[in-house]
Amino acid sequence: MDAAIRRAARTDKKELSAQDSIPYQRMWPDGVCRVTDTYYTKTVQFQDINYQLSQNEDKNAIFEGWSDCLNYFDSSIRFQFSFLNLAATRENYEKRIVIPPQGDSFDTIRAEYTAMLQNQLARGNNGLVKTKYLTFGVEAESVRAAKPRLERIETDIINNLKRLGVVTTPLNGAERLRLLYDMFHMDDQSPFRFSWDWLAPSGLSTKDFIAPSSLEFPGSRAFRMGRKWGAVSFLQILAPELNDRILADFLDMESSLVVSMHVQSVDQVSAIKTIKRKITDLDRTKIEEQKKAVRSGYDMDIIPSDLATYGAEAKKLLQDLQSRNERMFLVTFLLMNTADSRKQLDNNLFQANSIAQKHNCRLIPLDLQPEEGLMSCLPLGLNQIEIQRGLTTSSTAIFVPFTTQELFQTSPEALYYGINALSNNLIMVDRKLLKNPNGLILGTPGCFSGETRIRMADGSTASFAELVEQGVTSAMVQAYDERTGQIVAARARDIRVEKYTDELWTIRLEDGSALHCTGTHLIMDGGGQYVEAKHIREGQRLSGGHTVVQVSVQKLAEKVPVYDLSVPRHLNFVLENGLVVHNSGKSFSAKREITNVVLVTEDDVLICDPEDEYAPLVKRLGGQVVKISPTSTQYVNPMDINLNYSDDDNPLALKVDFLLSFCDIVVGSKDGLQPVEKTVIDRCVRNVYRPYLADPDPARMPILQDLYDELLAQPETEAQRIAAALELYVTGSLNVFNHRTNVELTNRLVCFNIKELGKQLKQLGMLVIQDQVWNRVTVNRAAGKTTRYYVDEFHLLLKGELASWSVEIWKRFRKWGGIPTGITQNIKDLLASREIENIFENSDFIYMLNQAAGDRQILAKQLNISPHQLSYVTHSSEGEGLLFYGNVILPFVDRFPKDTELYGIMTTKPQEVSG
Repeated sequence: MDAAIRRAARTDKKELSAQDSIPYQRMWPDGVCRVTDTYYTKTVQFQDINYQLSQNEDKNAIFEGWSDCLNYFDSSIRFQFSFLNLAATRENYEKRIVIPPQGDSFDTIRAEYTAMLQNQLARGNNGLVKTKYLTFGVEAESVRAAKPRLERIETDIINNLKRLGVVTTPLNGAERLRLLYDMFHMDDQSPFRFSWDWLAPSGLSTKDFIAPSSLEFPGSRAFRMGRKWGAVSFLQILAPELNDRILADFLDMESSLVVSMHVQSVDQVSAIKTIKRKITDLDRTKIEEQKKAVRSGYDMDIIPSDLATYGAEAKKLLQDLQSRNERMFLVTFLLMNTADSRKQLDNNLFQANSIAQKHNCRLIPLDLQPEEGLMSCLPLGLNQIEIQRGLTTSSTAIFVPFTTQELFQTSPEALYYGINALSNNLIMVDRKLLKNPNGLILGTPGCFSGETRIRMADGSTASFAELVEQGVTSAMVQAYDERTGQIVAARARDIRVEKYTDELWTIRLEDGSALHCTGTHLIMDGGGQYVEAKHIREGQRLSGGHTVVQVSVQKLAEKVPVYDLSVPRHLNFVLENGLVVHNSGKSFSAKREITNVVLVTEDDVLICDPEDEYAPLVKRLGGQVVKISPTSTQYVNPMDINLNYSDDDNPLALKVDFLLSFCDIVVGSKDGLQPVEKTVIDRCVRNVYRPYLADPDPARMPILQDLYDELLAQPETEAQRIAAALELYVTGSLNVFNHRTNVELTNRLVCFNIKELGKQLKQLGMLVIQDQVWNRVTVNRAAGKTTRYYVDEFHLLLKGELASWSVEIWKRFRKWGGIPTGITQNIKDLLASREIENIFENSDFIYMLNQAAGDRQILAKQLNISPHQLSYVTHSSEGEGLLFYGNVILPFVDRFPKDTELYGIMTTKPQEVSG
């Protein structure tokens, strides 16, 4: 305030001050502004929606809805669209992305994560914040008369845009002043400070708080506003038809600019009369021309071509106004470029001119009107430029103000998920705000033919087919380390048949070797960049010093298996001939979210880790790693239960379902448990828990031995068969689950490492962990705390009786304050049955990385993804994909900086971490 008072006191008796240039008279706290003696305006801010990536039918629906919105405005309402690309101010965004220190050992990580977000913001959109506003105004004798009309119009605008799915927020007086301040202070990052209480004591007006430090108009066109140079141009529309990309192309410029569209609806009756009068004039001129032709001895049909063209266009326009839902509008399209120097301003103007020319239009400088141009760009609804173009509703609507919906939520628990690939804005969302916050992380890598040979760590080679046939799912291989550029030994996991395909690409090299793979796989070229196999060309240099001599694609008579494996994210594995091929991993996205959750929320986080990938991160974040294996002394009891286990009065109801799934895996019958067997298990479970439920002492908690003994005591032969199958897991060599829980699971971050359980026990291990997670969820629910559960290799829980339990838990999680996230490769696993499909349908958060062709089509059908959107999960590079959030689908790019401690932790091999 002091600065404003000093500025107001510096009166040097000039004829005009910066404050006097600002063309409004008074601003009220409710957002009503008196611009002239009888003209009042209000402003609303509106958000973006998906348009450019939508399906054609959806685009048409949006365009028609937008046309209806324009037709709402009659000739008594003047309105203005303002599109601002301004430099982000620290004040506006710091509070949203800064993770405050907590005075613990994680403050360095919080600071690093905050710095990453700030860098992503600055690098992603060149430090620009893009906002959209609609200002509307009416003539009235007084503010009392204007307010009811403006409020009614505001309500109608909000409802009309809501039908399009557009979120609209009315601006109050202080917010409108802040907006004007931001436009006048592009050279100043200092925060806007203002209070209505300061006006009366200081004698200042609102203009004193928003006026620029200086305002100069040194030439006929450019102006200086503080330390910024600026110039305003108007768009001269020459094209007979415009493309709906024209406005989006201007707003894609990576420099500060303001686009302003002033629109005035023409009274329909007046417009029709004017056009009829014009047609009459043209007809009269035509008759005169025909008379001249006859007198000169020419054919009377030979008339000037322009006259015929204008006549036909005028008649078509009249037909549109009379028989179609079209109105006439007078439009003034202004574009204000700004820059730090005159030279940079000229460069920005040249770029804007190029965009206009691409659309067969011209940007004309406002010579001798720089001040009027600047003031007309302010969101005040006042147009001081008397250059207008008459357009119909459809022609006006072609300036579609929508590109892509943004996901930047202001919730204190909003997490980072990358950068919007279209707008370059940060994606920050809070899954808790979703109706169903359950989530999936999906990613499918490219694949190789079975004969493709891999370099093993000891220098030998082995083909994918050989390894899979021998049952090898994990092995030490040679890998290229992106961080050091060295070849190192690394653990390859999940060596597998990825899918079946009838199309393979063949890349033949100069040494006679050949690579057979799907077109999606990424291969390192000679410059260290990754290229999709289908985009490699003859003569191209590849890693390992190879040169491509031939590239071809083969359509096979029948589908054949193709293979893949995974290595830690910063590594890519090496083939026999020395080619480096891209590694595909989904776990990095999960690790980034887990880190963010731990840093900014109080939620508990539990992880099921089948491949020992998460331990380094969990330990660095102060979490607990519980290693469950046949040789471990850490135990988790599958019989654990608490009195809140179910949402009815009988906690055993859900526990019986769990133990039925457990026994189904143990028995291993192809057809699952039979009805009699289920009845026997149900009876035994209830008998076993009766003493504990009567006196819930932890020392009385049953174990598998108790269930085994109870089964042996039953008369049915089915009970004996189940007990016999259970014996291996009770008294046999796989008795790891026949113990009471001996680890304190009180840490808010717990990772269950089950890698060493082996094939026989892995499914059981994942099921038991899911049950432990459910126990934590029930306890946390009573405490009002959220529990997040991340399960890697999620497809293992979607088989047989396991699927029923998983589906049931997935449904219950939301009601009980749990947020589960399944991490898997193949979407087909989630659609294997109608029952399993419920998991997909009950997940409003889906993070999609590169997808195989078949999976892309499934996702397109299930989520209504347009072909253009699908391109972001087609042969996509690392960290690229689509985010499905509620009903919003956004393409994202997540380039997590590699020179950070966090990246190192999230890509560290477990064996590199002691303890």
